[in-house]
Amino acid sequence: MEEARRIIVDIDNTLWNLAPVLWDHLKAVNPQIPDPCKWDHWDFWENYVTTEDLYQVLKTIHMQQDDYSPYPESKAFLDGLKARGFHIIIASHREKNTYAATLKWLKQNGLSFGEIHLSHDKTVLFPNSWGIVDDSSLTLDKAASAGIMRAGLLNPWNINSAHPLFRNLFEVLSYIDSLDGKRKDQTVLRRVTL
Repeated sequence: MEEARRIIVDIDNTLWNLAPVLWDHLKAVNPQIPDPCKWDHWDFWENYVTTEDLYQVLKTIHMQQDDYSPYPESKAFLDGLKARGFHIIIASHREKNTYAATLKWLKQNGLSFGEIHLSHDKTVLFPNSWGIVDDSSLTLDKAASAGIMRAGLLNPWNINSAHPLFRNLFEVLSYIDSLDGKRKDQTVLRRVTL
């Protein structure tokens, strides 16, 4: 039996819509922060709040994760990956002490996964991984350099990147299927030519 292929899946702005929640919280720190449709680069917050303030806001949101619902297609997307034989690694740039809240949210929403990885460096997961689904153009750049499949949801902060970006997770799954089909065709071709 073939070993399950590893796929890395982000949480924030991938499995749920963090941006409007983050905006609401950041407005309490600085009311001048622009709304998410104007976040045209990854570090949009730099001229409005300190790094410390940003991390504190994110930690607060992540500790209250069960207050927020995933995207409607998140469960079907993850179930689809699992049905296709993927080992799903949920990976997020979250503090380690948000693990319990993250696990609770995944379980209460019935979201399929094999393991959870919380750190500020997802690249440690790239070796032996088939691909990654993430909204960060910086992370997707690193995935492209590592030679693994990358895809994500289209957002104002990544729209100008050269990565495969889609309107919803069903489109991401279709894209994965198109690439996976090519991989299977190549495997069959290799077997036939041997």
